[in-house]
Amino acid sequence: MTRRQRLVVGVLLAALILPLGLLLSHRVRGRVKAFAVRVVDKLSREKRRRQLPPEEPPLQGLSASQVGYGPAMRKSFTSPRPFQSFVVEDATSGAVVWRGGAASRGVPTDLLGSVRTVWLGDFSPLHAPGRYRLRADNGLTSRPFPIGAQVFDAPLRAVQRWFYYQRAFTAVEQPFSEGPWIHPSDAAKAPPGVEGGWHDAGDFSIYNNSLNEAVFWLLLAAADFHPRDDDMHLPESRNGVPDLLDEARWGLKWLLSVQAKDGGFPNSTCQQSYGAYGTNTPQGVPPYHAGEVGTLATARGVGTLAFAAWAFREVDPAFSRRCLEAARRGMQFLDLRPTENSDGPSCPIARRDGDAEVGRQVRLYAAAGMALATDERRFHEAFAELYTEPRYDLPMLHLDGHASLIYLHVADADPRTRARILAPLERLAAEARRDGATHPFGTAMRYWWGSLGGAFTRAAMFSAPRCLADPDRAVDDCEQAVASLHYAFGRNSLRFCYVSGIPGVERGASGGFNHWLAALDAHPRNFPGIVAGGPNIYPDQADRSYPHARPRPVWGYWADPAMPRDGDRPVDARYTDNDSWCTNEPTVGWQSEAVYVLQMARWLAARRPSPGASR
Repeated sequence: MTRRQRLVVGVLLAALILPLGLLLSHRVRGRVKAFAVRVVDKLSREKRRRQLPPEEPPLQGLSASQVGYGPAMRKSFTSPRPFQSFVVEDATSGAVVWRGGAASRGVPTDLLGSVRTVWLGDFSPLHAPGRYRLRADNGLTSRPFPIGAQVFDAPLRAVQRWFYYQRAFTAVEQPFSEGPWIHPSDAAKAPPGVEGGWHDAGDFSIYNNSLNEAVFWLLLAAADFHPRDDDMHLPESRNGVPDLLDEARWGLKWLLSVQAKDGGFPNSTCQQSYGAYGTNTPQGVPPYHAGEVGTLATARGVGTLAFAAWAFREVDPAFSRRCLEAARRGMQFLDLRPTENSDGPSCPIARRDGDAEVGRQVRLYAAAGMALATDERRFHEAFAELYTEPRYDLPMLHLDGHASLIYLHVADADPRTRARILAPLERLAAEARRDGATHPFGTAMRYWWGSLGGAFTRAAMFSAPRCLADPDRAVDDCEQAVASLHYAFGRNSLRFCYVSGIPGVERGASGGFNHWLAALDAHPRNFPGIVAGGPNIYPDQADRSYPHARPRPVWGYWADPAMPRDGDRPVDARYTDNDSWCTNEPTVGWQSEAVYVLQMARWLAARRPSPGASR
């Protein structure tokens, strides 16, 4: 039956049912009428959805980053068809500014459906600033993109400012919102004394595990790239402290406010119930529930606060001391419970109560932070005893890699311990390079939930340390790290930017699962800088569309008439730019990782390689 036929049948059915209802009782007539209205409304909503402009099918052109490239960066693109030559054109005039030859190589792949091989082109010799477009002799073109030393400035600003919009227990207001994305303070919903933190994702809860990871990446970005930006239009801007550290402080504020008298930290400040999608606002939800104190949450808090004490020691000595004092109280809590691995039951999405492996790793993280902040012998010994090598596919809640990156900042670390840390990181960086070389778009990723975040993790944790140590000799590692951004910004099968609101992007994210934005219904819907989850090889069957939902329809991964999906869709294209929570929900975790990699990309784009350095 065609869609038109289904619509006709639905209308006829409603027309037959309504007269019949006149013969029934008033109560039954009301129910029948309501049912008929819902049927017609559902069909009408589906019809309107089908009438939206069709999305571009995968692999319809040359894939390159829409955000662009630093002048000396490696510049590659992907074509779904072979080519013998290509040109780079001025995006405005169409004038040819550079000519390239045949594809440098083909890459076999099973990620792109019927396309089993893609072909790569390279235009790295083009350094001149400008806005360009690629055109190959196979008839395919790219979306426009810039080349310049500042191409990552606007994306970094947007992605970092995402944290302002997600701040909990405060108002988001003009002029700092820079648009219609505002709400009154939700401080009255917090448990007594709780302040700060960020709403974790598209929901409103604050989780100890993801908040600590987010603060870690923000602090590490500050430590590795020393950004001085104090003008990102935050309430704290122009206070003499880099805005990156000001934002990290907002997360630390939550940690400091929730610490119990015995030194322990809870697992969450939790929102336990929600109304219909489209009705939930930060200030309108029920009061938050205070999570339970446990050793897993406490060890995370200790490591992060100790790292913060080190990071703030020059810019705010008083705050640094406060963080270290809180970390010491947390350490005393852990010392009294050396074999306990406790994690409370509230909002148990990431609960690991009794998990000895996670318990060991979070204590390793705590030891690394305390060793860096205090240089006390016992913490160095604890780190050496607890140390485990990070894995390439880092499991959720495992902080061994994070602990390693903190410990590498210890000024006078034992050379043997340092070598013990660097050896597996170098091996994993080599694995990332091999993954990138065999991926059709050059990134090192797995297509699980949060695929973009996984790529950012490998970039920041494995490729970045080698790049930072010697960017001229470790060019391949530098480029592998930035390849995760090129993919997110458009070098993918959809030729789509997975980040909202980036200036100059021709096609980018405009949907997403977010309770507040669904209720706000602003135009444009999304504030800038929201990083989507990305393609998911196994989209959750529960991530479905509900056309009849009130007060607004919900369009999930499955059964959206505007974005039809089935099990045969190419893996790299298993994403929908709608309300899908399994492909299109942000989190503080990969948002913070994106900040780190963008700080790195900006640093690389602005630097001049040494003579003889090969890209």
